Amino acid sequence: PATPSALVRHVRIEDVHPGALPPPANDVEERPHMLLVDLEELELRPEAEHQAPGWLESLTYFVSLHPRSEHPEEIPLPKHPPRATVDRQYLVSQRMEATDPTARASRFSFRLTSPEAERKTSHPYVPFKEHMELNLDHLDLSLVAYIWGRKTSMGGEEFTLIGRALAPMAEYKFQRKLTKWGVFDVAEHYRVAELHLRYAVCTTPSAVQRPRVAEVQQTKVTVSWDPPASDHGSPLLGYRVSILINREHEDGPHWHVVCELTKTLNPGYVVTNLTGNTAYLLDIRAVNKVGAGDASEFQITTAPCEPDPPSKPWVDEKRDGSFNVKWYPPEQDGGFPVTHYRIRMRKIVGITQWSRMAGVNEKGAVWSDMGTVPASGKEQEGPSVYNAWVGPLETSRCEYRFQIFA
Repeated sequence: PATPSALVRHVRIEDVHPGALPPPANDVEERPHMLLVDLEELELRPEAEHQAPGWLESLTYFVSLHPRSEHPEEIPLPKHPPRATVDRQYLVSQRMEATDPTARASRFSFRLTSPEAERKTSHPYVPFKEHMELNLDHLDLSLVAYIWGRKTSMGGEEFTLIGRALAPMAEYKFQRKLTKWGVFDVAEHYRVAELHLRYAVCTTPSAVQRPRVAEVQQTKVTVSWDPPASDHGSPLLGYRVSILINREHEDGPHWHVVCELTKTLNPGYVVTNLTGNTAYLLDIRAVNKVGAGDASEFQITTAPCEPDPPSKPWVDEKRDGSFNVKWYPPEQDGGFPVTHYRIRMRKIVGITQWSRMAGVNEKGAVWSDMGTVPASGKEQEGPSVYNAWVGPLETSRCEYRFQIFA
């Protein structure tokens, strides 16, 4: 027998006080959660001995765990014994037979020093040793455990609800430690068993902190952030990165996931395939076993790019051996105001209709820089018309071509 110092220390959870009212319905947290249960043992008390199997019968026990939010006195009993776990609804353990306490007493029994007292506290027990997980859409107020007995014989099977236990799901002081639940008869409310288990409730992480831009280029942006303040009970697996697409879409702007889960926990990511001089909205979320956490949205802007070409130039006037060439500014400046315009001219001397078709005269023609024209600082008030006098002109037959660069 184990000495008192070697006993497993755990918390006792009795029936919820009848006068304890549940919080208002709007206090139920509507976000994904996960219930984790390590079901250890079920210790049966003498009051449950009526469950002993008869001749040619076998008796097994199982536990079903149901998250509920009603007042404890208003929680309905299951209409039928659940046979298997249903995700987002309830958990069902494996079916196990009880163990004879004379062969080995339960390691969870509270033994006293007296051999007579030890015999009195050595009850049959069911060793489950089972880990179970249940995804939840929200956090309910209570976790209800139903203890079931299943007798099988040549004539069929019979299920009996042995008792019920209940614990608060939001009381974290009871979680992640071995707890001892008192199981009571649902009609007469006397104790019929004690359930030993660990349970925990976790949810998605909180928002990442201080999202920021680390490096900006025309087609990619490197972003970084600090990990969330809390993983809410489940270790982080990585991060999910999404971008808001503003292109024309039948449903309007929509979020596109560029990385479902980063390969490491390093708080950084390089967003690629972007367009220069464009603002984007990013959403970074920490991810754990339950799912993606709270949103952390922030804006990034890619580096400026080359401005659009100015309008096609035209000759507005010829005077004193020079041309007055005019043009309009580009529609987009690429993210930085245009500072000046560069003019180039090419002369094709002696061109004829036949040589133009054959391209003979163009072989020796080169483009010559004709100088620059400063841009106006008032383009936002209205588009300007720019002009430059270029020359000198040839005295013989000649074709002139012009290029304007912003």
